[in-house]
Amino acid sequence: MEFMMDFFAMIGRICIGGAFLWSAYEKLKHWQNTISRMEMKHVPQVKFVAPIGTGLKIIGAVLVLLGWHAHLGALLLLIVAIPLTYWAHAFWKMHGPEHAIERAMFIKEVAIIGGLFLILAMGGGHFAIGG
Repeated sequence: MEFMMDFFAMIGRICIGGAFLWSAYEKLKHWQNTISRMEMKHVPQVKFVAPIGTGLKIIGAVLVLLGWHAHLGALLLLIVAIPLTYWAHAFWKMHGPEHAIERAMFIKEVAIIGGLFLILAMGGGHFAIGG
């Protein structure tokens, strides 16, 4: 049973860490679009928040993915995910089809945040570097 728990923890870490790493890659690849979208969503101090947030995403994602200091990686990703979920998916300010789409995106982000809290609480498991 413990083997299965560790195996599933590893799969979860790979999914969550991989998603954040891919997101950071896409932000870097399309940097000007990233900045424009953040400004459109009224994220404060975009010129400061965007590079810091992307850096935290990269570091946190790698730590979670490898399971090496997964607690710290999850914390770094939570520092980015919680405020950006609020700013990027403010469905309560929208109407029509945009409201439904942003509400679904918000709920998806809340589920990911829940997964990060689980990693923060439980760590990387035995199938982790230093696990």
